[in-house]
Amino acid sequence: MNEIARRLFEGRTPWGTLDVSPASRGIWQRVRLTVYPPGITHGQRRLLHLTHAWPVGGGILCLFALVLLSGEGPVLSLATVLTAYVAGFLVTARLTRELRERCRVVTVASEYVGGEVREFGNVHLLRVAVSRLQDLDARRRSGLVDPVTYEAEWAEVYDALPNEGAPALQRH
Repeated sequence: MNEIARRLFEGRTPWGTLDVSPASRGIWQRVRLTVYPPGITHGQRRLLHLTHAWPVGGGILCLFALVLLSGEGPVLSLATVLTAYVAGFLVTARLTRELRERCRVVTVASEYVGGEVREFGNVHLLRVAVSRLQDLDARRRSGLVDPVTYEAEWAEVYDALPNEGAPALQRH
């Protein structure tokens, strides 16, 4: 039960997110790996997960709020719900600004053109990082890795990813 609650409030994996957009009509796909900084707290992870889930989760909450506020008139209920939805974006963005800057992100886009797949971005780095993190998670769930080793291996992957959030003077 603890694992279910953790996944609901903190996301599927402690290290971050892997988002795969479905192929669109143009037959393109985007894969985005976001790795959180090692050592973040459960509360920080919950905030990052809330920020990640707000567009869909906040939209669902707003639909329920529209139903509850339907007796107040359409203009007032819509204005209230839209204000709450936008406020969710603003509040989560403000609360997680520094954390999001410390996250490492790798994005790869693929498109199908003329019978062949073209990939844009650092495909090799993305595949290696995802493979290592998924293997690490599998070993954690099997009890083969203790928390210290888990975080040390997570830190190795994190350190191998480019730091796009760093100021230009600190990059080499």
